Amino acid sequence: MHAHLRDILTGQASGDLVFNWSSGFGVPFVGDFMAYVGTSLSWLVLLFPREHIDLALFVIATVAIALGAAAMTAYLRYLRPSGPVCLAAVAGVSYALCGWAIDDAAYMTQWLNGMVAFPVICLLCEWILRRRSLAAMVVTPFVVALLWVSHFYTVYMATIGAAIVVAARLLSSDGSVLWRYRAFGGLRCTIAVAIGVGLSAPLLVPTFRAVGAARPSPKTEFRSIDWLDFLSRLLAGSEGVGTTPGLAVGTLMMLLALSLPFNHGVAAQERIIWTTTVVLTLLSMQVRVTHEVWHGFDSPNGSPFRQAFVVAGMLVIAGWISLASGVRNVATLAAPLLLLAVLYVLTYDARTITTTTRVVVPTVSAIVVLAWLLAHRRPSLSPGVRVGAAAMLIGVVLVEVTASAVAIDQARAKFLSAKPAWSQRHDEARALVQSAVGWPWQRVSPGSTATVNDPMLIGGQGPQYYSSTIPDALSNELIGLGFGYSSYGRATIDPQNPVVDAVFAVGARVVVDGGASSTGDFRLAKRPVGPLVTVRPGKAFTSADSGPFGLQETALGANVYAVPKLKAVAGPGVSVSDRRKKELLIVPPPGAAAPAEVRLTTSCRAGAEIWLAAPAFVGDVQVDGQWRSVLDSKAKRPGVYSGAPMLRVGTAGVDGAVDVRLRVNGRARLPASAIGCLELDRLSSAIDQLKRNRPTDIDVGGHSIVVRFAAAAPATVVFGVVSTPGWHCTAGNGPGQAPDTVAGLIAVRVDGKATRVTCDYRPPGAQAGLIVGAAAVIILCGVAGALALSPRRRRRSP
Repeated sequence: MHAHLRDILTGQASGDLVFNWSSGFGVPFVGDFMAYVGTSLSWLVLLFPREHIDLALFVIATVAIALGAAAMTAYLRYLRPSGPVCLAAVAGVSYALCGWAIDDAAYMTQWLNGMVAFPVICLLCEWILRRRSLAAMVVTPFVVALLWVSHFYTVYMATIGAAIVVAARLLSSDGSVLWRYRAFGGLRCTIAVAIGVGLSAPLLVPTFRAVGAARPSPKTEFRSIDWLDFLSRLLAGSEGVGTTPGLAVGTLMMLLALSLPFNHGVAAQERIIWTTTVVLTLLSMQVRVTHEVWHGFDSPNGSPFRQAFVVAGMLVIAGWISLASGVRNVATLAAPLLLLAVLYVLTYDARTITTTTRVVVPTVSAIVVLAWLLAHRRPSLSPGVRVGAAAMLIGVVLVEVTASAVAIDQARAKFLSAKPAWSQRHDEARALVQSAVGWPWQRVSPGSTATVNDPMLIGGQGPQYYSSTIPDALSNELIGLGFGYSSYGRATIDPQNPVVDAVFAVGARVVVDGGASSTGDFRLAKRPVGPLVTVRPGKAFTSADSGPFGLQETALGANVYAVPKLKAVAGPGVSVSDRRKKELLIVPPPGAAAPAEVRLTTSCRAGAEIWLAAPAFVGDVQVDGQWRSVLDSKAKRPGVYSGAPMLRVGTAGVDGAVDVRLRVNGRARLPASAIGCLELDRLSSAIDQLKRNRPTDIDVGGHSIVVRFAAAAPATVVFGVVSTPGWHCTAGNGPGQAPDTVAGLIAVRVDGKATRVTCDYRPPGAQAGLIVGAAAVIILCGVAGALALSPRRRRRSP
């Protein structure tokens, strides 16, 4: 995503910030921009060569963490300026390097924007609460808008968290601040934040529409986890990415947070309110109703505790309030040590606890006690000793967060993979892609040599694409055409099928010769295909076959497959049932030690390519004498979580005989029409026809296509682009309207007079977003005008 953003900014991309021509045969980009690269930090990619894009990501993550630390430090100093400056910085670092930041967000870089947003919004609201200022009311909305554009999902959680903090601040203010001032301060903060969200609407509303039209994932019901596992994540060095909340803020800040209820240097009302706030927020993570609120009423399929950074921030704030008020007596130190010791003992063998946790928690606790004794129990000590005690605390915190990060990374690496850094192989693949000049008449696919998003990383205009905002219409269309998929259909797998290539004008593809994809030699494979846009007869061809082979034929505009009736020949003890309509059920013998084999026999024209379309088949197929997995046995719920692409399994012999061997280790299902015989002479004729019907000119802009052709009889102009919501087309000088479709492709019917068709993509919701954004600007101007005319606008609150 960041490589593609850099290409857009430097003018090297196929597309713009609205539409991405590189991936999935053309996909909207607004949703991806907001979900992955919308943050202002993403623009740092311009400072790095493209071959060092991985380094740019490391720098972006580091800068985000640094900003989070700085923002929290600034907020703590503004909230309680009496505390030690150096320890405020330590508290800020403890927040920015909390368990969630290292365990979850550093792996999903864009999530760090929520961690930055939480203290920033708290700081802005504190500014508004303390001063009825024109500057505060004008600056805050623009900063909030910038944050919401950065990553709306986690910033939404940060906004909820900031609202909870502001409420605690208002409730815990001493009696010198009248309730009227508190209420009006809270109202001003609410208005400023709401205006900021409104200012982001031109991007936010289209993103919500894109998410609504995206490929859905199976409904997930939240289940709370064991409380010991949950609370164990409060300890430094604990690990549990994707299953438990990263709440750890370091042993020092944890002890300070636990000291707040016992610190009589803090007013009783404030202690009660802040302690209650933190506890209730912690509990809200384990309650289904509040869990749904935290996640926008859409429970995620992974990492169910994505709001953990808010609780981590609250723990740091509570700890700072206690520290700034002074930890002066033994009881205030002993009580948190006892609580932490109890938690340490109870969770010692929890699945989330690492060796690092078992070492650093007691070690740091002992050093904290020593530093406290040096600083508070021996007033006669020289200032140098006190400085040394502070330096000791700073040092031990930095060592602890470093050790915790290492432990977390090592534990996470056991089950989450990492892609290799940019290397010479990436250069070789990219050079091949750039050598195949043909766009916009033809596409070149980079294959899938590095990631599922190689068209954005390597270049070209391939079908591979992964995104949480992938349009459902696109996913369904590609799956219907024989594409494989993973992640519930959010990632597509190219079948490398010649009919699909002809339909979508994939004239060249990077392939690997021999060996594994990571070691084999790259080469550029070319094949004859039609142009990106074709002009076809007025009445579009429709295949009689309703399966994936027929959908390919309809998209191509010609019959090129024969779909014969299959005969299943089962091995000893294996049963094959066809009682289910259009499906074969294969059941191996119970307790069989070896895989069970089944042969599919039929006949095709001599020399025809044999293709297997079995997206939900868990088993292997023999190709050129070698067994190849169709769908791995570890795949979850075939047909929902993952699906196999259409596979070429051989060639019909001179007698037309077809014999496809399969093997299974358990019950497996197979479509009754799983075999298609691709007749290459018919495909060549169809491609020649597409070439003859090529337009005179194709001009592809950032998010538009203009096609010119000679006037003739009524025709259908078919684009090698899947029709997704947002496309509008105009034939000649006619009115703009949503296009028709041919097998899911954009199609525009023209009379014999039109010589031009123009299609452009407009993000659904863009107009509504602009209206909301304009309304927010008007409201902001009204608020600013009212404050500017108010004679008391600079009066401080009591």
